[in-house]
Order: sequence, then C-alpha cells, then structure tokens
Amino acid sequence: MTDGRAETAYLAELLDRAEIAGLAERREWQTLLHYRSVVGEGGVLSDVDDPRFFLAPTGKTEPRAELAATLRAFFKADPVGGDPQPAQCAFIARYRWLKAELNIDDRRLLPRDCPRFRQWFRELDAEAVTLVFASAYLNNPASLFGHTFLRLDRRGQTERTRLLAYAINYAADDSGSSVWSYALDGMSGRFTGKFDVQPYYKLVRTYSDLESRDIWEYRLNLDEPQRRRLLEHAWELRGIGFEYYFFRENCAWQLLVLLEAANPNWRFSDRFVAWTLPADTIRLLAQQPGLLGEATARPARGTAIDRRYATLAADERRLVRRLRNDPAIIGTSRFQRLTPRRRALLLELALDERQHRRSGGSEPGREPALDGITHRLSVARSRLAVAAPPVKIEPYATRPETGHAARRIGLGGGQREGRSFVEFSARAGYHGLLEPDAGYTPDAQIELLSVAVRHYQSGDRLALDRLTLLDITSLPPVNALTPRPSWRLHAGWEPLSRPDCPHCTAFDLSGGLGVAAETRWPWRTVWFALPELAFEYGNDFVGGYRAGWGAQAGMLLRPTSGWKLLAEARWRDYRSGERGTALRAGLRQNLAPDKDLSLGLDWRYLEGSHEFEIGVHVYF
Repeated sequence: MTDGRAETAYLAELLDRAEIAGLAERREWQTLLHYRSVVGEGGVLSDVDDPRFFLAPTGKTEPRAELAATLRAFFKADPVGGDPQPAQCAFIARYRWLKAELNIDDRRLLPRDCPRFRQWFRELDAEAVTLVFASAYLNNPASLFGHTFLRLDRRGQTERTRLLAYAINYAADDSGSSVWSYALDGMSGRFTGKFDVQPYYKLVRTYSDLESRDIWEYRLNLDEPQRRRLLEHAWELRGIGFEYYFFRENCAWQLLVLLEAANPNWRFSDRFVAWTLPADTIRLLAQQPGLLGEATARPARGTAIDRRYATLAADERRLVRRLRNDPAIIGTSRFQRLTPRRRALLLELALDERQHRRSGGSEPGREPALDGITHRLSVARSRLAVAAPPVKIEPYATRPETGHAARRIGLGGGQREGRSFVEFSARAGYHGLLEPDAGYTPDAQIELLSVAVRHYQSGDRLALDRLTLLDITSLPPVNALTPRPSWRLHAGWEPLSRPDCPHCTAFDLSGGLGVAAETRWPWRTVWFALPELAFEYGNDFVGGYRAGWGAQAGMLLRPTSGWKLLAEARWRDYRSGERGTALRAGLRQNLAPDKDLSLGLDWRYLEGSHEFEIGVHVYF
C-alpha cells in the first residue's frame, strides 16, 4: 500500500474511532473550540470570530465537522491558524488531546517538529500561573470595572525578578474608534479582542505607574498538566480575533474560558449570562476550594506617593511641594534643619512624584529621560547615606473578593406627599457611594442599569420612578502634591414631581467637574462641590426639554466601615427650553450588617415635594 493510501486508510480509521467515542461532543473538545450552547436552537456556536481558528468551513457551528477537518489537517504540512504553521503545531492543544484520546500511532501519523512552539514554551519557562487584578480606572470606559490577566511565573523567580515574567493579556484594539463612537463600539462588539503574551513589567507600567491602579496578584493552584494545557491553548489563540464587548466577552470572560481549557471540569463562564465583571470573577474563583493561593498587593506608584505624603507634617508638605520643582530648596535652613532621614524621605518623594507626573507623556514601557531638576534631586539623595523612614504602603483598592457582589435587588416602602408606596429596585452593577468601600475604589460610584418601580396606595399599576443607564461619580479628596479633579456623569430617567404630574419622569443627561476635600473629625468626611451642565427631555416640559447649568454640593460621611451617610443638594438654572430654576436635596444613609445585605433610610426633596423611604438591599 502506498503512503498516500496508507494515510487515507488511517485517517478513515481515526475518524471512525472519534465518531464512535463521541469526541466532538466531549467537554474537552468543546472548551478548546470555545463552543457554547445556543439557547432555543439546540446547537452550539463558538465564541471565536476569526475564520483562521477553524479548519472546516462550518467549524464555528459544527463540532463534528471541525474535528474531522482537524484530523485531516494533521496529515498535511499546509500552514494554518493565526500564526500560520502546520496544523499539528498551530493547534497543538487539539493535537495532543486527540492523540491521547485516539492513541494515535506515531508510525502511521508522523508527529511534526514544532521548533517555534518549543522555543516559545522554553522562553516562558512557566512554573506557576498568577491571576492579576488591576483595580478600576474611571478615566477609561473599558477599565471602569477593573481588568484581569494572567502572569506566567518563571522557575526560580524571586520578588526582584517577578517583573521580568511574561503575562497573558486579553484586550481590545480600539485604534479605529473615535471619541464619539467609543462607548457604542465597545458595547456592540465592534472592537477586535486578542490574546497577547508580553512582559509583565509593561502591563505594570501601564496599569500601576501611568494609570495609578492598585494591583492584586493571586497565585492559581494549577497542577503541571493544567498549566501545560493552558499554555498550549494560549499558543493556539495568538493573533486570533474575537468580537470584544465591554460587559460580556471581555477580559474577565475570556480568562475564565482559558482556565476552562486548562480544566474542562470547570464551568466558570456558565455563571455569567448577561455581563461579566472582573471583580465578580475573582469572587467566583475565591469560592472554589484550594484554587486561589495567597494574595499579594502591588500598590500603584500614585498610591505610594499619596500614602507617604499623608505621613508628613504640614511644614514638610510645603517643602516637598516646592522641592519637586526647585532643587534650591535643598540649601535652605528650613530643609537643612530636618534630620537626615526626613530629608531623605522628602527627596525620594519629590523624585517619585516628579517621575510619576512626567511619565504620563513618555512612551509606554519607558521611563522619561532624566532632566536637570531630577538629576540634582538624585545627586542630593545619593549624598545622604541614610535610609528614609519606612512607610507602610497599603492599596486604596482592597481585595475585590472582600466586597459585596455587583448585582443588587431591593424592596422598600415609604411616602411621597402623604401617599404610601412600595418600591422594588434592581441594579446590574456595580457600586454606589453609600456602599462599603471594601473591594472597590473608595469615594467612587459606578452604577449601571439600575431601575426602581413603585406601586402607590390606591393606585392600580406600577409606575417607573427612575431608570439609570450609567452613573459615574469620582470624588478623590484634593491633594496639593498630586491634585485630581472630582467629576460626575449621569444618564437616565429621573422623577419629575409636579402638581399636575406627581409621578412623571424625564430623561436626564448631566455632568459636572469640581473638587472634593477630606476631613477626619469626628468621622471621615468627604466634602464636594461640582458645577455642572444638564439637559433634560420629557413630554411634560414646555417645548419638550430644558437645559442649563447648576451646581451640586454635599458631604459623604463614614462613621464606621459599614455605615455611611450622604447629604447633598443640587440647584439648576435652566436657560434653554422650559426656563426656570429647580432645587433638589437629599439625606441618605446605608447600613451594611453583612457583606451582601444593606439597609437604607432616605429623605428627598424633589422640586417642591418631599418623600421618605426605608428599604433593604440584597447583593448577588
């Protein structure tokens, strides 16, 4: 029998054995091809959107056809895949699984040498895998809820060499999107997401140094076969494109799917139907016995600067603010009167803040060039042969799994202008100002798809009270060394209380930019003031809308870690559409006796009407 006829006969034999064993329906094959059941249709559909990932024309929807095409390709040398190579090398995880399941005879199907994979695998030299969580970054819509990726820890790695490890990162290519279409593109899947393997220090540079995002690292307890399958599948995915969605098929979702390829018995991704938030995936993995190891914090450079600045006396703060731009301060009597260790601390802080501020304009992955001022500060520090006093640096964003779940439902009751009501509320995500800070960025709010409906006494139907599409509030207390503005953005329907329409609503699009300050007596309190612009649309306005400017001010108190109070007032002056002024105010408090349970007590003044409400919220 000729070689060609022998290969054809052996291929037919392998296809028959695969069919009899039902390999195409096995969980291992389904995870390697990212197949997912199609609700109501009885079939499957792969999450992968790149045709180069499939060897059969119908491979995206037909596992049996893809398995058969894969076996055929193993007999050929034709280049395939995102990084074109013979199929045995391009899809090495598929090859090794099928070889083991079918007990493929190397004499009848010759194994191919894969030098590129061997070199890549040897260069990674991964002894362990670490899950990395970068906290939320409110200035980028794609990072509002944090970001997760995997670090591949080298053999013999130490604390000092950890930054030299490689990482598997999944991110969207948004280079073709405009400022105006960015959010729509991200929600509709118009971005292309890809897996990329790159040095860990580059990601730390981006997330920690440039964006000041605290990082948490979790060692994953994977055995050697699981680590190998994970890396083999990551090799297959290089350069392969996916449709990227902010809320579902994002970084958190894709990493869960990658972990499922390492261990097909896991079904993490099945737990997330409509949206996948990075913090929720950390909480899910933390619930798996023995999967997550010790957590290690990597505070952002900005966090370290702020923490050290907070330990300084008032006179030292004034000195370091001047020192960062004027090295002549080193020779003044006020600076020289400090002990050598305090001078060392101020010089290090001035250097760090200066480098941090200047790094925003430098090329990613590269420190800014040394300028004259930085050089003089560095020389002065080197002449002090003492260590600066140690300062404990704790991340502002605590471990995400310690916080409440993102989804929330609530039931409450109250009165508006003497009429009793029962309210049902629900929120898709994520975190409110009044909720405990554990696991979340403090003094910040990101609420997505929140709704409240009410049934009033003597009423015969439910009435919409409010529907929030997106509400982002950031209130970082002012810091003279590293000042950041406070800001707010809101889009959704709000109650519009009028004598002739007490339960009407209007669409509100508003935003403000201002400042916040912090006091510590008798409790930690954040005071804020935000000038704002607003546009409101509704049939009950004269002309159908009103627009103008205004201001919002208030204070956020935290008597205990589980108890917060918020007092705020908002005044607007409408100069376009329906003219006039409007005043709203509120006093709200939230008590959390448990991580996933809270009690609320609210009083609100809505342009002439008063209401009072008490309710309970459950997080899940």
